[in-house]
Amino acid sequence: MGNRVKGRPKKKSIKAATHSGLSAQRKLSRFGKNRKKDHAGLDATFIGRAKVLKRLQISLKDFRRLCILKGVYPREPRGRAPRNKKGQVFYHIKDVKALAHEPLLEKFREFRAFMKKVRRSANRNEKDEARRKEPLAPKYTLYHLVRERYPRFTDALGDLDDALCLVCLFATLPSDGRIKAGITRKAQHLASAWGAYCATTSSITKSFISVKGVYFEAEIQNTPIRWVVPHNFTQYVPEGVDFRVMLTFFEFYETLLGFVLFKLYAGIGLRYPLPVAASKAANGSVDTNVTSATLHPTLGGKATSVLSANLSALQVALQQASKGNSAAEAVKDALQDNEDVQAEVEKTASKASKKRQQQLAKSVDDALRGISQDDDEDENIDVGSDESMGDDEGEQVPIGAPLREALEAISDNNMSESSTNVDQDTLLADHIRQNPDAQKRNRLFHNLTFFLSREVPRGYLELIILSYGGKVGWEGQDSPISISDPSITHHIVDRPKLLSSYTSLPQNREFVQPQWIVDCANFQFVLPVSKYGVGVVELPPHLSPWVEDKEEGYVPKYAAEVEKMKNGELIENAVAAIENEITADSEGDDYSSDGGLPSNVVKKDQREDMVESRSESSEEEEEDEDDQHEKEFQRKQLEDDEAKQLAKALMSKKAARLYGRMQHGIAQKQAKVDNLHKKRREIESTREKKDGKSMQKLKVERLKKERKDVEDMYVETGGSMKKKRR
Repeated sequence: MGNRVKGRPKKKSIKAATHSGLSAQRKLSRFGKNRKKDHAGLDATFIGRAKVLKRLQISLKDFRRLCILKGVYPREPRGRAPRNKKGQVFYHIKDVKALAHEPLLEKFREFRAFMKKVRRSANRNEKDEARRKEPLAPKYTLYHLVRERYPRFTDALGDLDDALCLVCLFATLPSDGRIKAGITRKAQHLASAWGAYCATTSSITKSFISVKGVYFEAEIQNTPIRWVVPHNFTQYVPEGVDFRVMLTFFEFYETLLGFVLFKLYAGIGLRYPLPVAASKAANGSVDTNVTSATLHPTLGGKATSVLSANLSALQVALQQASKGNSAAEAVKDALQDNEDVQAEVEKTASKASKKRQQQLAKSVDDALRGISQDDDEDENIDVGSDESMGDDEGEQVPIGAPLREALEAISDNNMSESSTNVDQDTLLADHIRQNPDAQKRNRLFHNLTFFLSREVPRGYLELIILSYGGKVGWEGQDSPISISDPSITHHIVDRPKLLSSYTSLPQNREFVQPQWIVDCANFQFVLPVSKYGVGVVELPPHLSPWVEDKEEGYVPKYAAEVEKMKNGELIENAVAAIENEITADSEGDDYSSDGGLPSNVVKKDQREDMVESRSESSEEEEEDEDDQHEKEFQRKQLEDDEAKQLAKALMSKKAARLYGRMQHGIAQKQAKVDNLHKKRREIESTREKKDGKSMQKLKVERLKKERKDVEDMYVETGGSMKKKRR
């Protein structure tokens, strides 16, 4: 009890305020406990970059690389900023803890310690020692990061847009400064391997040529992937770009694309990478599957581009697969141990199959002997006896069973032998057959052969042509089609006029501009070549395939015209016009017997008399009907307006404001559509005039001329319409 007196209330705790009637325990349960600084709340959840660097004990350069590879980005806290530090970069505490347990962090520390040793040797002028330590540098891989960030293959496909854009950009950048030649070569091989797969599987769905480059969209496993390929020009590299950050992104995207391409090529029965980068096998012998056409000139081959090298290597691998060779044999990277194991398995399987075939042959011979004996006995047995029929029916089961089993075994053996040759060949066909859209795209240029002139950009056109089932050749030593081949149907030329040397070529080909290929692919319809001929200045508009015309409310004229051609409306109109001309000519040749007048003139006079007799009665009826329709329309419109006003009056303030915003957006969209229609009318009216002036300009000139005529009239009377200066 202490000093407490019995019967008196307990004294208040020192922790509780003197004016408070609560005890310390009740106060703690109600108001909570005062926690230490930076242990809870917003300040502990979001940490600044300087504090993160101090906590992880790494440099800013390594921290930036680690965040890019790990996929950690700064977060903006909701509400107020921690410690009221606005504009500062904050990281979440969970991301910091994930970075602290990353294996790459230890590799970065090992590399920093290794560089200290190398610098120490260099400062001591021990150059040989520094060179000896160079191959001992710590190495790391990013495979675990790809599996961690993309647990499913669809996740990797969904995040492939940025990877392809960056890889295609590095493939066109010059190799100087921070960008080494090896990085450019890696980017070219990755972009070409991706393009070769898309072209072979008919995956490219949309394409568009813009100022920035050529936009593509491919559909891989029902996932749309969009990327841009820069034009093949000399790129200007600005000075303000931090290539260290871009190279870190490229390092991760290179690993990601390797995973994705390996999975995609395995789906069509091939093994990635293709034998493009090496002309010798691992044992040092020359690889027969790798020809000079599949190698780039930098590697001693004859291919004029990395894309053609990848396409040629892909075709070689598919041919080897169709002959029964596996994809591993096509690349010559299967291990000898696995081959020995497979040989033993096949040897044992062949022995077992031979024994089974011998047993089946004996059983078949016995069954056939039984059938012949039964036939001889049936001649001496009475047909009407039920007992003999019952015996025959009982003996049919064991006689037919071995024969059926033998036939099934023979068919199974034939199927197994043929499946080894066909399975790998049909993987690609099955892949295309399972996708009806890809099968439809593959038939667009099925019977067409294209030849690209040397001034035409070959990269993206080759992808589109092959993706839509066509054959392509070009001016080069590795071209599969020569320029004088009679099978060429379309010669792609981007010149104001044809060269004189083209007159000696076969005359069964069409000379068109490159836009024709892209437009045909976007509309999925072989367009007429008359509007895309060589020397045509005003080509049809190059419409974007990503714009939904019906949703926007405006359908371009050329898109509507192509849609009519696809539906066959223009052809029907042309046929109807030709039939009308033929009937008119045939009627003009017939003459009536009365007065020697043509029969069509007599029929015309009769029709005019009938029309005049009916015109007086029909005009009055039409006027009455028009008045009734107009009155009914006005009455209905008035009722609709009254209903809208009534509904708006019954709305709450919030709903009325929302309705007003909706109407404002609809009005803005309609204004854009009206502006597009106005521009179209102006363009069409300008094209109709021979002088090429717009309607607005013609109106201004007309008003000026009228004013000048009025001024001349006033001058003749002695007056003037000009304003006097004060």
